[in-house]
Amino acid sequence: MKAPLLALALVLAAGPALAAGPPKPAAKPGTDAAPAAGASGPDNDRAILFEPPPDAMLGVPPPAAGVMPSAEDYLKSGRGLAEDTGSGGSEGDLAYGAYQRGFYDRAVLFALPRAERGDPVSQTLIGRLYQEGLGVKQSDKAAAAWYQKAALGGDPAAQLALGLLYLDGKGVKKDKAKAADAFEQAAIWNNSDALYNLGLLYLEGDVRPRDPLKAADYFGKAAAQGNSDAEYALSQLYGVGDGVILDDGIATMWLARAAADGHGDAQLEYGIRLFNGTGVKKDIIAAASWLQRAAEKGNTIAQNRYARVLASGQGVDPNPVEAARWYLIASNAGLKDAWLDQFMKTLSDADLKRAQAEAQLWPTFRKDADKAAAAGDQPPQKAAGKKSSAKP
Repeated sequence: MKAPLLALALVLAAGPALAAGPPKPAAKPGTDAAPAAGASGPDNDRAILFEPPPDAMLGVPPPAAGVMPSAEDYLKSGRGLAEDTGSGGSEGDLAYGAYQRGFYDRAVLFALPRAERGDPVSQTLIGRLYQEGLGVKQSDKAAAAWYQKAALGGDPAAQLALGLLYLDGKGVKKDKAKAADAFEQAAIWNNSDALYNLGLLYLEGDVRPRDPLKAADYFGKAAAQGNSDAEYALSQLYGVGDGVILDDGIATMWLARAAADGHGDAQLEYGIRLFNGTGVKKDIIAAASWLQRAAEKGNTIAQNRYARVLASGQGVDPNPVEAARWYLIASNAGLKDAWLDQFMKTLSDADLKRAQAEAQLWPTFRKDADKAAAAGDQPPQKAAGKKSSAKP
């Protein structure tokens, strides 16, 4: 995901300093975009940018109707794209089928005629292809232009995508106000990523008045759809009592949901809460399992924490080689730990070499090691001495 939009306070377990990530903008789906017809300046452009035009040709309610058409309605109207098709079918069916199979040149060939005739979903697909540089030369500017057309036609995926471009200033001039406008249109269709991003903007209080209660409401609507970022954001609000009651139990419940949905930071924090019994019954075996999941996702803090539990045998059988492997991975990513440095000095030469060999299989190990060397950091070293009795 992208650079965080804002930071939320966290209070976690003692040990190496934790800097768990704050909520971030949702993942992207796919010179400024051309202004909407009739616009005569920045203010007018913003005012009418997302006013939906009549959609009689397509037979699908505009966003103002507040009802998301079903997939069947989309297909009956000729507006939607079937998820996968074989031979035959409409241009839209063939376009999306080609996109799914990785035949991007064919996806452009089939989607472009529909996009030029005004089909919003095909316009969104063309925008995504430009944004990702698939079948066409990568161009955020072209992607933004196609997303804007599709957004005007009422496609919530395009409204979300255009909002994210305005948020990042890619292909268009950075403009959080226009991003918020776009997210609000997509939120009418109950788009979970748009709801989540709106929550972030209301929590930040820049282009919308700061309103943590409203942010929590948006997060809740997105979380109800299984949006793990929104579930994690709710856990942070309940953890500090911002806009909602301060309640460790509810905070932990939302962390558990986000962790189960694959959110790496939530898996780390839920594991720590299980270790400490914060808002949940203490369970160090389950805690170690969640730390392992987060570590395997690449969370550096979780890698450090999991190394500690492996070294000390808390919730798992002690495994010095595996502990050393995870610490080497975490330390190469920049997270040092004095206790684990001492632990590394107790390893035999054979165990240390084995741990080093296994750590180097980690996908980013070499790149992280090169960065550390450039910064003057040294990898953990072995030295003679007795095993430390320190605990994580």
